Amino acid sequence: YDQWWQERDSRRSCYNIDPAVLIVGGLFDAEDCYGAWELYKAIRKQSPQTDLEIIMGPWHHGAWNGKGQSNLGNIDFGSQTVLYYRNNIEYPFLQYHLNNIGSPTPASQKATVFFSGKNEWKQFHAWPPTDTRPLSFYLGENGTLNMCPPEKKESHSEYISDPDKPVPYTDKTTYTRPKEYMTGDQRFSERRPDVLSFKTEPLKESITLGGTIKAELEVAITTTDADLVVKIIDEYPNDYQNPPQKHTYLMNGYQMLIRGEVMRGRYRNSFEHPEAFTPNQPTHICFSMNDIAHTFKKGHKIVVQIQSSWFPLVDRNPQQYIDIYQCSNSDFIKSTIKILHQKEHPSRITFNRLN
Repeated sequence: YDQWWQERDSRRSCYNIDPAVLIVGGLFDAEDCYGAWELYKAIRKQSPQTDLEIIMGPWHHGAWNGKGQSNLGNIDFGSQTVLYYRNNIEYPFLQYHLNNIGSPTPASQKATVFFSGKNEWKQFHAWPPTDTRPLSFYLGENGTLNMCPPEKKESHSEYISDPDKPVPYTDKTTYTRPKEYMTGDQRFSERRPDVLSFKTEPLKESITLGGTIKAELEVAITTTDADLVVKIIDEYPNDYQNPPQKHTYLMNGYQMLIRGEVMRGRYRNSFEHPEAFTPNQPTHICFSMNDIAHTFKKGHKIVVQIQSSWFPLVDRNPQQYIDIYQCSNSDFIKSTIKILHQKEHPSRITFNRLN
């Protein structure tokens, strides 16, 4: 994140915006899942007097210009979500601000966000919602995920990351990147030995999450660099019943990708000043993942998958602290990745739960 990129970061120049602004984005926008949320937050902070609204729907990139968008891949959203946006948000906004027809948007409805899982629109004064509380899940032995911090002095899970056999982002064979991967079934990756899965027990009550995700991993690796990919997944019950005539894909045990993000290890402390790992030394990695708006329903499981490649969405890391763009094939080496879940080195994922 050097001067060239900093000069092109629009979030640094959102002061004194006079026109009313409606920001439109998609929860599953593969091209820019980051931009809409973060531009909105920058304008709110730097230009609080601006008449600002945001709507985030269950859409891929540009889907708000489509015809209906009642589903993305195998995930059904229960309604024609684009029609809701056009009729209830876009048209009234333009009529009021361009033609002086109608009424301004109430202050309590400036942020309209679709929550997948429960398939419902919610409206807030602003985003992220203020009526939330942090909710942490700790990674544990035998692939467990729960709210109790680990107690053992020595405990970890590990895998071998091989750049010559990277973990793919989809199980499809395709010429182009399928937009449906953003909600795709992740069971194909769970079956790999170089992917760790941590799961809750079936939820006893539904949990609605909204806002950013904080990933805190304690790791020890055998090389001087590696990537850490974290995926948040909604696992459907094994006895899930497909809605009649809705699916041809069996959804029993489906692992719906909710959000995924990568941290290239050398940038764990600064995007401007990379640094190498000390092999086998416990190292703290903390990063934010893009916002989510999702309800994990009763009986479902929250799953966290961790891996060190996501090919070809993310270029392969040679797993050495060298210039990736100038290295040769022989520079790509295996690395043993240990994810620690110890009393002194706990790994956890923290969400914001709506009250």
